[in-house]
Amino acid sequence: MTQQNETGDHMADCGDVYESLFELLDGEATPERRAVLRAHIEACPGCFTQLGIEEEIRELMRRCCCAHAPVTLREKIILRLRVERYRG
Repeated sequence: MTQQNETGDHMADCGDVYESLFELLDGEATPERRAVLRAHIEACPGCFTQLGIEEEIRELMRRCCCAHAPVTLREKIILRLRVERYRG
């Protein structure tokens, strides 16, 4: 459910914003939806904080989860695929 601000524009409620954070962060929100979410986040300290937490988690995941698979893994996968194809 959305609320209206003093100018009559629709604003998202906190539950709606929380459920839509990933849509916003992944760039999947429409421009109109993004504007509604951003307006609420700018006016709501709790949602602003939650957005910051989600952004920090994503950044940590990006930095910590960037290990590369060993070169031998690719070779093993290719060999396994060839064996399965031969059997199949």
